[in-house]
Amino acid sequence: MRKLLEKYYNINYYCSYKLLFFIFWRMLNLFYWLSFSKWKNGYINRCISTNKRHEVAGMDKGVDVYISSMASNTPYIISIWAFCLVCLACIKIFRISLLSILGNGVYFLLLILIGICGYYVNEIFLFKGDKYRKYFAEFDKKKRYLLYYGIYVVSLIIRLATFYLLLASA
Repeated sequence: MRKLLEKYYNINYYCSYKLLFFIFWRMLNLFYWLSFSKWKNGYINRCISTNKRHEVAGMDKGVDVYISSMASNTPYIISIWAFCLVCLACIKIFRISLLSILGNGVYFLLLILIGICGYYVNEIFLFKGDKYRKYFAEFDKKKRYLLYYGIYVVSLIIRLATFYLLLASA
């Protein structure tokens, strides 16, 4: 079960990293598009080479640090989602409202508990011993992109539905 959860976390992290990398370093990067130009201009070529050096300098063993930190929001949201599932189950089983729980000053205690649990879960499944790099290499080698992004999209839809149900029951 632990390996399955580890793979689930890493698939979500991989997909969010690749999507953010594609959006920020490819689609929105003007210098990337200028590198395809047919005409040669010395100034633009220097800007393009400087941009490529910055891209390489921002990488740590093949992973862009800035985009990696943005992509790590996905595993944290998965941890919050798991906590929301527990809250939703408690609300349905014990027939209490979410506002009565949060109104008693327990909100900050729950927020701290979610943060600590999210940190340790992500440390175990992703960042301990750089497990995500091993999974990145495995996912790039197998090239089952339809499966990975399918899992990512279905997971995203389920998470949004759970958050909606939790807010609707409040």
